[in-house]
Amino acid sequence: MAEPVYEITERVYDGTFDTLWRSKFWTQLEDGKPATKEFIVKYLDREAVETHCLAGILTYVMDYPYFDTDDEITKALMRLEIVKPLHHALTMQGVRSRIVYGSVTLFDNTQLPPYAGPEEAAEYEDMEWSDEEPVEWNLFNDRTLIQSLIRNEALVVMERADVFVLRGDAALRKVTQGHCGICRYLVRDREDDPDGGLCTAYYQRTADDAPIGSCCTDFYPRLKREKPPADRYVLIEPDMIYIPPYTARALFDIDGSESDWLKELRKEIARQGRDTD
Repeated sequence: MAEPVYEITERVYDGTFDTLWRSKFWTQLEDGKPATKEFIVKYLDREAVETHCLAGILTYVMDYPYFDTDDEITKALMRLEIVKPLHHALTMQGVRSRIVYGSVTLFDNTQLPPYAGPEEAAEYEDMEWSDEEPVEWNLFNDRTLIQSLIRNEALVVMERADVFVLRGDAALRKVTQGHCGICRYLVRDREDDPDGGLCTAYYQRTADDAPIGSCCTDFYPRLKREKPPADRYVLIEPDMIYIPPYTARALFDIDGSESDWLKELRKEIARQGRDTD
């Protein structure tokens, strides 16, 4: 069973929690001082910040280290924690909202949760919903989550003009399988570790052939010749975000039934819902 989000050990750098983790992932914009990092982001009514990676964007949104993990259920639950208050706020306003994982609906605020009690059931009977199309939050991966936050006007993202980590240029689109060894975020920092280094997107050690590189949504191939940083930023629209095919997870088995891990995700969500009632 997946490790519950609230029981996850706080790990940011070499397995230890660093009280200065915020400054590793993002920094406040300063008046009169131009931004230099890859992204400028603003979430809801918070002050805008600059950050260098997608993990930094989500760490800023969560105000908690959004570290990487091989366990997809844990990652999906972390993404769920980001959108749950937004989904709930829309419910209170009578706006239809769905939380999905790819094509699979996990929550629909017009449907009573299976773990709801009698009082909540009575409230649902009196709810009036707007006629607008449902707002949708997609937890499929980090990129679809950021895409949903932008589309639903919770997040503003600007990418530096010379950077294509989020937008995806020809260099990213021609990669058929990501791996840490060729990623721009891998820094060779130790002579005793020739086949690995430090991932500067997640501030954790990794190896060239680490499995995490095959699905990491921060992956971008290291260019042979880096261009000088631009001083211009591009406002990201939802449709600009590139979702590499190799980051996909299998939602269903060959016969069309839900895969075991997706069933496990549903069970874990239901368990957490019951525990918080």
